[in-house]
Amino acid sequence: MTTTDALSKLHGDVIHDRRHLWVVFRASNIYRLILATLLLVVFMADSQNQLFGKQDPRLFLATAGTYMALAVIAIVGSYWRRPRLMVQAHLQILIDLLALTLMISASGGLSSSLNSLLIAAVAAGSILLPLASSLASAALGFFLLTGAWLLDCWETALRLERLGRGPGGWPGLWDQLHSSADDLVRLGVLGAVLFIAALLTHALAERARRGEALARQRSQELLQIAELNQGIIRHLQNGIVVIDTDNRVQLLNDTARTLLGCAQARPGMAVSELSLPLAQQLQAWQTSGGFESSAFRPADHRPELIPRFTRLSGRQATNIMVMLEDSEQTAQQLQQIKLAALGRLTAGIAHEIRNPLAAISHAAQLLLEATQSAGHTQQRLSQIVYDNVKRANRIISDVLDLARRDRVKPEWLVLDPWLEAFRHDFPRGLDGPAPEWGQQVEPADLTISFDSNQLQQILWNLCTNACLHGTRSGEIPHIELHAGLEGNSGRPFLDVRDAGPGVSVENISHLFEPFFTTRTTGTGLGLYLARELCEANRAQLQYRPPPEGGGCFRITFTVANPVMEAN
Repeated sequence: MTTTDALSKLHGDVIHDRRHLWVVFRASNIYRLILATLLLVVFMADSQNQLFGKQDPRLFLATAGTYMALAVIAIVGSYWRRPRLMVQAHLQILIDLLALTLMISASGGLSSSLNSLLIAAVAAGSILLPLASSLASAALGFFLLTGAWLLDCWETALRLERLGRGPGGWPGLWDQLHSSADDLVRLGVLGAVLFIAALLTHALAERARRGEALARQRSQELLQIAELNQGIIRHLQNGIVVIDTDNRVQLLNDTARTLLGCAQARPGMAVSELSLPLAQQLQAWQTSGGFESSAFRPADHRPELIPRFTRLSGRQATNIMVMLEDSEQTAQQLQQIKLAALGRLTAGIAHEIRNPLAAISHAAQLLLEATQSAGHTQQRLSQIVYDNVKRANRIISDVLDLARRDRVKPEWLVLDPWLEAFRHDFPRGLDGPAPEWGQQVEPADLTISFDSNQLQQILWNLCTNACLHGTRSGEIPHIELHAGLEGNSGRPFLDVRDAGPGVSVENISHLFEPFFTTRTTGTGLGLYLARELCEANRAQLQYRPPPEGGGCFRITFTVANPVMEAN
């Protein structure tokens, strides 16, 4: 998963949590609206018994109506989401405490049956509020009830004083407190219950939130693992088919669809509908007790496939996984392994031959010098020995260079000055006349990533071929180097052009084959080695004859400059 995808999922989780909290807040306000409506309905219907508001009906009616209107406003605010959630939650718990305390006071004080609603309000507010706010709401509810109880006792003392049944002022209040011992106990119990409800509800809500977050995290991890597994299975080079106990396809990847020639195949179809030969191989494997099955061909035009059946472990032990391998690809891989081993063996043999060949070359050179005064025949035979020893040594050098193709040390090369240095060095090692040279690099600061020594070896082979094969009889060799950027891909390229007759059509397809040459003294490894070195540096070497005639070899490099690769 990329960083952008992770941030998007994290942002989605945050939005989901906020929406969930708003839904909880909206549900609590709907509960308040229903509660206020029921209180008003009961108050209107029970006007004789006065279950609610018997001490002060007007205060109860006004408070209940206001409470219902504020609940409607809070519901609208939950959709509008203004102000913020925590601000609305704190305002709502404050309104709950004030409204319920007034309705409790209007319905008989601590002896009223509405005390439990205050506990429910504190518990509902603790679901969204932090712990400090939950405890503060419980304390505020207790202080409001205490204040209402003290105010009620004070009013009772004043009423008794007016009737002449008791002292007024503080002595009368003290007498009322002593006479209301049951209310004091009830107040203490109610205060304790408020704090317990706040603590317990907040702890349960916090635990539920943590559990939900953990479940969501585990779900995302499982989803990521499932996507990773699907991605791995989808991009496997081998075909994968999972078959259940009813011989129906439970899962298959794109490679299996391609190998079986069933592009529209989907899970749930029978194996016989997917491929009848595969179904026969499955039945034969089940009947034989798990022995290896033979290769089969799903259709006449399809490659031969090698099936490998395996029972899955765990709860899905009854399911069978079939791995389909293309026999042609397997043979190619084995052939590549053999060629790699043969290459290492050849390099070792070439290295061992080089020492005795050097001795033969030295002896042939001495023999050639000794036969200067001898006859023409002895001198010619000595020259033949010396020339062929040089050719064999050149072949061995090319083979050793080919074996060292993986030892690439790429570096950033500014192409224009590098080609200028090569232009001055090349004629020094040339046997024939120095070629006419043309060079053009656009843009001038064109930069490539390549091994400098290997690039010099590649250009040396190409320019040598241009001098030997790309020159018309009696003319001076002409080499043109042109470098630039390809218009469609933006990749840098280098063209090596000559003014010769070009390569014949029948030889173009054999140009890069090892040991293919049109000269009796050539080794046939120059172009093959040049292409291998290009591929080792993530470049491509192609023969692209220009329309105006002559020959042209193009090297296409991997990137244009270090900035492009960094991006």
